[in-house]
Amino acid sequence: MTVSRLLSTRAGERPEEAAFLSGEDGRALTWRAVAGHAARWHGLAPPGSRVGLVVADPLAFTAAYLGCLSAGLTAAPVDPRLTAAELSDVLTRLHVDVLATDGADPVIRPEVDTVLVDLAGPRRIWSATTAARPSDDAALRPAVLLTSSGTTGRPKGIPLTEWQLLHAAARVARHHGFGPGERGYTPLPLFHVNAQVMGLLATVVSGASLVLDRRFDAGEYWARVARHSPTWLNAVPAVLASLAARPAPPAHVADRIRFARSASAPLPPATATAFAERTGIGVLETYGMSEAAGQITANPLDPARRRAGSVGLPVELDLVVAGPDGREAGPGEEGEVLLRGPQIVSQYLELTERGPERTRAARDDNGWLHTGDVGIRDEAGFLRLAGRADDVINRGGEKIYPQEVENVLLAHPGVAAVAVVGAPHERLGQVPVAFVTTREPDAEALKRQLGAWCEERLARYKRPTVVEVTDALPLGPTGKVLRRALRAELAGKA
Repeated sequence: MTVSRLLSTRAGERPEEAAFLSGEDGRALTWRAVAGHAARWHGLAPPGSRVGLVVADPLAFTAAYLGCLSAGLTAAPVDPRLTAAELSDVLTRLHVDVLATDGADPVIRPEVDTVLVDLAGPRRIWSATTAARPSDDAALRPAVLLTSSGTTGRPKGIPLTEWQLLHAAARVARHHGFGPGERGYTPLPLFHVNAQVMGLLATVVSGASLVLDRRFDAGEYWARVARHSPTWLNAVPAVLASLAARPAPPAHVADRIRFARSASAPLPPATATAFAERTGIGVLETYGMSEAAGQITANPLDPARRRAGSVGLPVELDLVVAGPDGREAGPGEEGEVLLRGPQIVSQYLELTERGPERTRAARDDNGWLHTGDVGIRDEAGFLRLAGRADDVINRGGEKIYPQEVENVLLAHPGVAAVAVVGAPHERLGQVPVAFVTTREPDAEALKRQLGAWCEERLARYKRPTVVEVTDALPLGPTGKVLRRALRAELAGKA
């Protein structure tokens, strides 16, 4: 199974059927057009050349991404919203051989070949004086090179093979029941694994169709859903929370939708409940990461079997929760989530500015990837995530999981969003501090209310010592809170 072969098959089966559509303006790529565009990437650069994809238009990105995979090139997607300085740093660290860009003012780097991508196909607009020389090391020539989100520091490279990506997409398609006649809608960033595997590649593998938007627009969301009639929605908790606070979609629009899938960040139970009650659409909570080529666990499709607050069951991979001694924890016991299987990345790529690229092992000697996520499994094997191991707050020896405190605060009607981090404390080591956003006009009154709210719902040591009301929380591209920015803010006030 290869991307090239799959595209040829889809183009032969249903050449004029829309495969990918723009939610914003209704433009569409048929299967024939996708296959034809992909074919034009062959011979553009030597196989294994690394292509930096700095492409904002979702249809142009889709065509370029699938073209790279089809031609045996390495696709290295980059956030097109970066400033010129940020972009220069990222492209240098990625060691790209070819730069693919779009727009009226395309990015050009004199030292690498540059191609302009649109729906007419890739066109070379700059030729570097030095030809691309792909590495002979297979680890440095993956199908896709992703970068970690960098929420805890400098990002690292995550190299994924075509086999890993397509088998991950096939697992996703099987679990969610994708196929001809199914249509998804995703306004999520295409430079991250979620939209690539759950969206683009699962569509190619299953023969379904997908509506894409370059960004989430709460005011236009349901109008675009009504226009394109998707059968499922791809979302993150921040999207669901925003939609839960807006008018509900018409019943005839919501009735067609089988589920709204939530991934990429922790989903507060209050958010899932509010969205379902507002829209009538059930939420399918899942858990994934780039190192697993996307999805790790998912709740069952059958709403009766889903478990609120859980990210579901492992999807065709080995998963254990390991205690501090390395042994598997029993039901109800917390520990670190470990993953194993051929679909799990085997090594990381150090993204260095200069010198030869280096790899380091991503798995331990027994083949397990240590995720850094703290989890608990119940008797039926459903996984609940307690948070990141490095986010746990140690208050005088008592462990506090920020997600637990955040869920309590989010249940208060005056709280729109929240993040809890540990602040340095001379005697206790750390104490919890909450940052909240609100639609309430009186911030001081809200702080007093939250103090009483927490007294009734949290043990004394878990209660935030300070509640900071802020206009907005710092978020990464996938909607994850950048806790390090909040910790830095607290450190600056100390």
